[in-house]
Amino acid sequence: MSVWNNVTEKLILPLSDRWLGNSVGRYLKFLLHSQKWSRSELDNYQNLLLLRLLTHSFSTVPYYNNLFESIGIKPSDIKTKSDLIKIPITTKAAIKKNGQDCFTSNSYPRVKTLPASSSGSTGEPLFYRISKEAYSMNIAASLRGWYWMGYRLGDKYVKLSQNVRSSWVKRLQDIINRNLYLVSDPLDDDNFLKILASIEKYKPKIIRGYPDPLLFIAQFKKQHPEYGFIPLAIATTGNTLASETRKQIEDSFNCKIFDAYNCEGNSVVFECPSHTCYHSTEEYGISEVLNENNEPITKGVGRLISTDLHNLAHPFIRYDTQDMVELDGSDCICGRKHIKILRIIGRDNDIIVARNGRKFIVHSFTGFFQIDSSELNRSIDQFQIIKMKDGTIRLRLIVNNNYNNSVENHIRSYWDRQFDQPIQIELVDKIPLTASGKRRFIINE
Repeated sequence: MSVWNNVTEKLILPLSDRWLGNSVGRYLKFLLHSQKWSRSELDNYQNLLLLRLLTHSFSTVPYYNNLFESIGIKPSDIKTKSDLIKIPITTKAAIKKNGQDCFTSNSYPRVKTLPASSSGSTGEPLFYRISKEAYSMNIAASLRGWYWMGYRLGDKYVKLSQNVRSSWVKRLQDIINRNLYLVSDPLDDDNFLKILASIEKYKPKIIRGYPDPLLFIAQFKKQHPEYGFIPLAIATTGNTLASETRKQIEDSFNCKIFDAYNCEGNSVVFECPSHTCYHSTEEYGISEVLNENNEPITKGVGRLISTDLHNLAHPFIRYDTQDMVELDGSDCICGRKHIKILRIIGRDNDIIVARNGRKFIVHSFTGFFQIDSSELNRSIDQFQIIKMKDGTIRLRLIVNNNYNNSVENHIRSYWDRQFDQPIQIELVDKIPLTASGKRRFIINE
C-alpha cells in the first residue's frame, strides 16, 4: 500500500466518520476479520442480532407489534433464524399501504438516521429511514467487496452515473476519495469520447457503473483502440448483469468485472474473487431463499427474502425483495463460508409466464439475440420484451441495415413456438433507460 492509502485508511476515514456520525471504519475492520469466520460463527452472530431486532421491533415498531400480536407469537418464540418461518413475509405493498410511520421505530433517535429510498426502477420508489449504523455497515460491506478486487481506500477510481453530482458534501468526498465522477448521460458518441478521454487521462484503478451504460461505452471503445488504458477491475451494480453483457465489457476493457447486488432491507451481495459465485454479507442480514411454495431451499432458484439485522430505525423483517436468485449449497473454493449465490436472476416481475405456463427470464432472450445466428447478431442492436395486460407478447427491437424479412421471420417463428402464441414485433428508434440509468429488458404490464 502507498502512503496515501495508509493516510486514507488510518486518518481520513476516522475523521470522516466522526464528522458525519458514521462508523464505516469500525465496521470495515470487523468485516475484514469476520470474513474468515466458520459457518457456526456466522450463524451464532446472526441469531444474537436477530433476538435484539425482534425484541426492539415488538416493543417500538407499530406494524410488527400488531403483527406479532395478531399471530400470537412473542420475540422469545423465535430461538434461531430457522424459526423465522413462523413470521409472515413483509411486502413493499404492505409498507406503502400502512405508511412509513407504521414501520418506523418510535424510540430510535431520528438524529441518528438518514433518509433512504429504493431506486424505483420498476415502479414507485419506497421511502424509509435507515440508521447511521446500518448505513455504515452497508458502506463497509461494499468496501470489503472492493478490497476483494484489489482496491484500497485512497486508490483512484471513476464512478459513472446518469445524474449530475449536486451535493457539495458528495463533491468534497469525491475529492478526498480520489473519485472522478463522470455523467454517462447523454448516451451518445460525443459523451462516450469525453468519458474515455477522461479515463485515459485519470488512469483509475477501478471503474464503477451500471452495466448498461458501461456496455454502450464498451461497444464504442471497441471502435476506438486509441483509448487503451486497462483498469484493475470494473465494479458493476444496479441491475442484473447478463453474461453476454459481462463478456462484451470485459473484452473491451481487458479486465475482470466484479458484480454486486443490493436493495432496501437486504445485505450487500458481492462477487467472489474466484468469479464462480456471489457472497452475501451475512453479518448484515439474514437471507432466505424460498421456492414457489414459500419453503426454504439451500439449492436452486427461488425468491430472496431478507431480514435486516442492523436497521433498527425502520426494521425489515422477512422482507420480500422481489428478486430471484440461484443458490448453491456447496462450499466455495475461496474458503469463505458465506451463502453461495450462483446467479442474481432479477425481479420476479422480470419473469414472463406464457399462457402455456412456461417461464422466461432475461437470459432466455439474451441467449437468443446475442448467441444465436451471426446474421441475427448483426441485425439487432437492442431489444425489450413486454407482456401486455391482455397477455399479448410484444417484442421491441432496435435494428440496423442488416435487418430484413428473413431475420424477422426467423424471430417471429422461433418466439411464436416458445410462447405457443403469436407475438407482436415493434421496430423502434430508442429504448430509453430508466431515470436511474437501468435498462429494463422485460416489462410486465
